[in-house]
Amino acid sequence: MERYRIGGGYSFEYTNLGDFKPISHGNDINNFDPGFSSFFLKKYFFLLGGSVYRYYEYLLVVDANIGGYSLGKNFDKGAIKKGAYFNLGVTVEREMSEYFRVFVRPSYEFKSFTTNIPESDGIKHKFNAFYFNIGATYRFPELRRCFLKTCHIQMNHAHGNKEYRSRVHPIYKKQNPHYGENYPNLIRYKGKNKKKINPY
Repeated sequence: MERYRIGGGYSFEYTNLGDFKPISHGNDINNFDPGFSSFFLKKYFFLLGGSVYRYYEYLLVVDANIGGYSLGKNFDKGAIKKGAYFNLGVTVEREMSEYFRVFVRPSYEFKSFTTNIPESDGIKHKFNAFYFNIGATYRFPELRRCFLKTCHIQMNHAHGNKEYRSRVHPIYKKQNPHYGENYPNLIRYKGKNKKKINPY
């Protein structure tokens, strides 16, 4: 199990924007129309995570993204004071093979900024968000693919003094590194044979 995960990333998001609404004195203060309805949000972050549970090919990972962000050009960046943002999520991964995984990741994100107002402490704006990500990851193999077109070995193997990975095993199917799993069930146990008491 890959217990801990450390990394970084960058994202570029298209964001819809509504009117700014007051969180207090709503009867006395009108909503504010920013004059535009969408913008691009850029985020750069540091990732920390760890796997907490495994069930066969399924892996549960708890992780957090911590970093900064940049609002679109429609915002007056000189009048805005930003802080860091925090994204907390839980990822469920399904291992399809040694290198290929699919995942779902629900998460919640905390971020805010303060608009500088002369002769005041400024106005704080929160724009937290809930995300539900679906995707796939691919890890580049450590071993080179076998160069022999006629080679049908499923497991990692050697030719001469070099080790190679199988050329017949698909990236979307799990493979034990010590033996192949393209055909885990013998023909005598498939189809009509599996209903026979004695498949021989």
